[in-house]
Amino acid sequence: MPARSDLDASFVLVDSSSSKSSDHAASEVTNTAVNFDHPSLEASYCPGSASPTYAHDWSVRGTGMSLRIQERHFVDAYGRVCSLRGVNLAGCSKAPTNDNHDTFPADAESVTFVGRPFPLEEAPEHFARLRRWGLTFIRFLVTWEAIEHAGPGIYDLEYLHYVRQLLSLLPSYGLTAFVSIHQDVWSRYSGGSGAPAWTLELAGFDLDALEETGAAWLSGVKGGGHEESERGVWPTGYTKLAAATMA
Repeated sequence: MPARSDLDASFVLVDSSSSKSSDHAASEVTNTAVNFDHPSLEASYCPGSASPTYAHDWSVRGTGMSLRIQERHFVDAYGRVCSLRGVNLAGCSKAPTNDNHDTFPADAESVTFVGRPFPLEEAPEHFARLRRWGLTFIRFLVTWEAIEHAGPGIYDLEYLHYVRQLLSLLPSYGLTAFVSIHQDVWSRYSGGSGAPAWTLELAGFDLDALEETGAAWLSGVKGGGHEESERGVWPTGYTKLAAATMA
């Protein structure tokens, strides 16, 4: 039987046959390795949860039932470094599904992010494709604006329900996610993405005057930013009055 290597594969802690919560999964991170051979050394071993697939097996059996932290790495029970292989999902999640470049920044309280990054009914197609490509991990973008755009303490329960339904599908495809609460240049209303419009208004800013006064560069969030002279301009918003004040 071949000897196992300390660096022979990359995995993610996902078990499609189990209903363990993320808290329970986190509790399995341990500093104790076990002394037995990985199932992949068996002639009958079939990695992954679907066929055909090029993805690694992140099941409890595939990782030896535990992960441990070794310096800057996650290491499984077989002594292998576990590297996350996945994609960013997705840039479109920074803008609402009913975004209107012509009327921006009007109606900031009535935006909706339900359907970002894609409608729920399309999720199986996308998740299955990622798994077939050998990817097992996604960085899932969520913004503060998506959750609380209507006002302080007013939460978009329809959006939260959509996110829960979408993420609940992941174990069926052998995928796991890091939910990134995303923010760039404070907010869409100061030229980036992240915070809801009312945060700027609470600080005393007039949303309709931000661009005219030079307090924010908004061409990028209004559908522009594609001209050669505008390329790479949006990060300058960090030093403009609106974002610099909020930060």
